[in-house]
Amino acid sequence: MTRFKRATARIFLIAWAFGICISVSAQVERPIGINLSPVADFSTEFAFVDAFKQSRNWISHNADGSGDWDTGITIPTDDNGYPLSIPYNDGTNPPQCVRALVLWDLVEPFPAGEYRLIVEGEGQVSLEFGATGTYSCPVDTLVPISGAAAVRINTSLSDDPISSIRLIRPNYINEPNAQTFTNEFLDFLSDFQVIRFMDWMQTNNSPVEEWDDRTLANANSQTFNTGVAYEYIVELANLLEKDIWINIPHRASDDYVQQFAAFLEDNLNGESRIYLEYSNELWNGIFEQTSYASAEGNALGFSGPAWEQGWKYTTYRSAQVFQLFESTLNDDERLVKIIPSQSSNSWLSEQLIGYFNDPLYNPEGIEADALAIAPYFASNVANEIVADEEVSSISIEEVVERMAASLTSATAEMDANKLVAESAGLELAAYEGGQHLLGTGGNENNDELTQKLIAANHHPALEGVYCDYFDTWYEAGGGLFAHFNSHYPYSKWGSWGLKETMGDIENPKYLSMQNCVFAFNTLSADDLEAYSNVKVFPNPSVGGEFAVQGLLPGAQVALFDLTGRAIPFARHEVNEESLKIRVENPGIYLLHTPEQVVRLIVP
Repeated sequence: MTRFKRATARIFLIAWAFGICISVSAQVERPIGINLSPVADFSTEFAFVDAFKQSRNWISHNADGSGDWDTGITIPTDDNGYPLSIPYNDGTNPPQCVRALVLWDLVEPFPAGEYRLIVEGEGQVSLEFGATGTYSCPVDTLVPISGAAAVRINTSLSDDPISSIRLIRPNYINEPNAQTFTNEFLDFLSDFQVIRFMDWMQTNNSPVEEWDDRTLANANSQTFNTGVAYEYIVELANLLEKDIWINIPHRASDDYVQQFAAFLEDNLNGESRIYLEYSNELWNGIFEQTSYASAEGNALGFSGPAWEQGWKYTTYRSAQVFQLFESTLNDDERLVKIIPSQSSNSWLSEQLIGYFNDPLYNPEGIEADALAIAPYFASNVANEIVADEEVSSISIEEVVERMAASLTSATAEMDANKLVAESAGLELAAYEGGQHLLGTGGNENNDELTQKLIAANHHPALEGVYCDYFDTWYEAGGGLFAHFNSHYPYSKWGSWGLKETMGDIENPKYLSMQNCVFAFNTLSADDLEAYSNVKVFPNPSVGGEFAVQGLLPGAQVALFDLTGRAIPFARHEVNEESLKIRVENPGIYLLHTPEQVVRLIVP
């Protein structure tokens, strides 16, 4: 059965490579989600058309260029984070200017090109490092960027201070206001059913307590420790018609929770489900929320040692958050209420469920829907290689074989937690998952080891290991699986990204996702045979010219971008069943015919 489906998946990928996407109702046999990577200046996930949304926050420095790179002086700003006046003089320190780093510390290939700089307000800005130029503001101009850059505010007049800076990516300079998210980002997300926003919300160690603490949509950056503006979370989910997984900050007040629920009620697509989780990994001592939960549990008089008090508070506060959402939403059936636990500790899963069902911690008897774990594999492989003194001698293929062997313990964890979930009438979900290949306890500083671990994450044999991993999860009865994470550069701290960069499309982990997950949620072999007559080539097309063959006689076609906007294109009828079309601008487009939708790519 599995071999047949994998063969079908490969057939589908061949069809997908030609741009064929059949418009029949899909069965979601393997529900899949993705954890978005943090929004940062060094991120290889180019989510926003405006690259400045991913800039680092202001770095203050002496206006005359003397002194430290970062003076650490706080400069008064407006509600959106823009300085009220530059140079800033507090009467004690030298006058201050600010700069923001953008496209910083990126792995190759660097997204060089001509960007569009748009600044509102009166003053002067300069580009530094990988870009040069000084501009009087307001300004709207094209600027070449060849490497890591910074935008420096030299002056900002108090009567009309600089209030908006945008840096539009090269493929979008002609229509800078047309869309928020890049086509590459939207296309990547299109095959997932759920998007988990834990890192977009900066959940771990979050300082957010009240609704007014959140990041605003017009803020000077979306990289703050208060997370990305919720408007962008909703816009992304609505645009792609995806379910969302949100993590409520551990310090959030009741008013915050209710306002968040009301915001989603008013703005989120009514068909989208909301996976609701209180904070993230409150059992994990590396995060501030763990000690917070223990302290709160102790203050409430919960029994046991600190860790047990924290577990009890986790269920106590989760039940309160669930109730606040239920009382605010018109349709609480769209909620999927999550009890989080450790994959390696099914005993803890039992304890947490027991606490949640105890009136002492859940007096209103709120019902949960799912037990969520993080069934990572290969967690101990790197340290075992060091312990066995094999760092220099082990081959990359052997590292992958060790990863494959580790699936046995991951399978046992899945099975144990599945039994716990079933006995409680809950679904089993994975809030995170994937490989966990990294050194710890000092082994992360072994450069030779790190390079082999990174190479293993790019080795073609890993695709088969990942397929076995996904097969194990879904065939064991696991439900939604939210991979951790989307795009992220590999380093000594781990190789978490499904892809390392946006262009890393041959990554074995990504190929396994296509072969062994996405394909199960699309078409059967019969569907493919019935609809595989349409061919589009070349696809991708560097020049934007495509030949379309196999259409129904006289078929009408239309072209749209990923935001649903109609796109003009040139067409030439070859005969009743074929035509040639030309698209002017780079991007990813959807060619609609009466029977199907064809994906066109112009690099």
